[in-house]
Amino acid sequence: MGLPLVAIALLSIVIEPRAAVPLVLVSSLVLNLVQILQMGGVRDIARRYTLLALAAAVSVWGGTELLFAVDQRIIEVLLGLVVCGYVAINVTRIPPALPRVWEARLAIPVGLVLGVLQGATGSLAAPLAAWWQVLGLKKDEFIQASGYVLFIIVVPWAVSVVVKGAVTWEVAAVSAGLMIPALLGMFVGGRVRARVPEERYRNLILALLFVAGIGLFVKGLAM
Repeated sequence: MGLPLVAIALLSIVIEPRAAVPLVLVSSLVLNLVQILQMGGVRDIARRYTLLALAAAVSVWGGTELLFAVDQRIIEVLLGLVVCGYVAINVTRIPPALPRVWEARLAIPVGLVLGVLQGATGSLAAPLAAWWQVLGLKKDEFIQASGYVLFIIVVPWAVSVVVKGAVTWEVAAVSAGLMIPALLGMFVGGRVRARVPEERYRNLILALLFVAGIGLFVKGLAM
């Protein structure tokens, strides 16, 4: 969840979001696959969240169309709001309030919204995190569900970006090369997280994201 959110937010400060999105395709796919392989209980996760993931996989095509059709300033403002929204969700710590019976009923509409946002901005971390918190997921299940849903969405998302002609051989090579620092960052981040007090680590990440989100929002309005 963190890779596209942070990478696209920071890259989009210096280049257009539609140019930044293809650069994280390979890393997003590989890191989510690694996360899935590391976790257990995949069958239970699949039974509970496949419907949501498939709905998002369908609507991601529409989101990608928006990425390449809508004014770039709107995309940057939207991405800035997404990043700041993610920070707000974590700061306010929305309590779980949704009865379990409504989870299946809302899986398709929530998935459709997630897919559009993924296609249009390259990141659905904010609404996905909000949905998990509304469902009251514990830490381990939060990580497992995120890896599973994101992996299913990233595949059609990557195909939709390729179909739009945004992935040249040069872009594909750069995207593949960025997998190395992404994996290294995943390893280092895990070590750092183990040593730094959880609350301090969380606050540092949120501060970084908030600054990036505000930067994107202001840049979009100023263009």
